[in-house]
Amino acid sequence: MKNNKVRLTLTLIAVLLLGIVLAGLSAYFYNTNSAYRELFSGSATGLGTVGPESEESLAQRVAFTGKVSMWIFIFITFLQMAALWVGYAVVSSIRNSEDPVKLKLRSLDNAEVFFDVPLYFGLFGTVSAFLVMTFSPQSSRLIAYSSTLIGIIFSLFLRLVLQYPLRRQLVRQDAIEDTTTGASK
Repeated sequence: MKNNKVRLTLTLIAVLLLGIVLAGLSAYFYNTNSAYRELFSGSATGLGTVGPESEESLAQRVAFTGKVSMWIFIFITFLQMAALWVGYAVVSSIRNSEDPVKLKLRSLDNAEVFFDVPLYFGLFGTVSAFLVMTFSPQSSRLIAYSSTLIGIIFSLFLRLVLQYPLRRQLVRQDAIEDTTTGASK
């Protein structure tokens, strides 16, 4: 049990570090790479002609909305990473519990909602993108598509890599226990 807590703590630290690295790299690339910056801020073409004094304020507005869009994207991605960790922690606690097999199976059924949380955060990202759309259609599409895609990938990972193998193992153990208790009666 103590080994499980250490493993969960280490994975939480890894997720936090990964989130910090993601935020740092995004900020670095936003400030140094024009192609990356344009993903979030788009380009200011097609806006018509503006006066010389307006060009600077327009550029500042585009830069500001680009940074806000980038931080929204990072926040949503971090939420999905946290949901992935929570799903991992729930499955790990069920796997390592001392409960009987039937109770573990029921607990795994009860934990279904944790496997869908990344999808819900992806939906949250899509709705958030609609709010950004007013300022930056380009970045809103990036946020909407990528948050939905990350949510789908994380949810599939939780279900296929963590939930399914544990459920298969518990169903086999349950069947073995049923045959051995049935044979001894």
